[in-house]
Amino acid sequence: MGARCRMETKFKISLKKSMFMYVLLLLFWVVIDGKITVESVLIGSIAAFAVIILNKDLFFNQSEGGPLTFKYLLKYAKVIGVLLVEIVKANIAVAKIVLKKDMPIEPMFIKVPASPKKNFHKMLYGNLITLTPGTLTVDEVQGNFIIHVINRSAAEGLDGNTLEKHVLELEREES
Repeated sequence: MGARCRMETKFKISLKKSMFMYVLLLLFWVVIDGKITVESVLIGSIAAFAVIILNKDLFFNQSEGGPLTFKYLLKYAKVIGVLLVEIVKANIAVAKIVLKKDMPIEPMFIKVPASPKKNFHKMLYGNLITLTPGTLTVDEVQGNFIIHVINRSAAEGLDGNTLEKHVLELEREES
């Protein structure tokens, strides 16, 4: 009887999370599409359903990622906002480098400690580094990221940066 009760509870939680994610994805579709028509909502519904089915392990795996709550999603929105600011700053820095006559490019590989402990957050942080112009996360070896940078100034901004702090905050929120 106990196993059946746990399965029913897990199913209810998954159904609740699935419905929440479905509504969130459908709203995102409507915002991106820009119009509300029967065809658009139908296509958005099918797309949202397909995304949930194909990614159920990603969305609802309890061992990785955070709780699917409004507060947690707001923290992710904050990380995205910080990322956008960092991308703009990095784009300006890369443009200054590339537009100079002597083009002071000194590409190199550096090691940066992968501070997040969970694989999901390591992946998130590595991808955030890669999205920032002038940097590319190549590998994670023995708790360190191997990162290709365009020059020394791009390397200096990686250790203990703002993105890392926000990813660590997301990781703490889970615990």
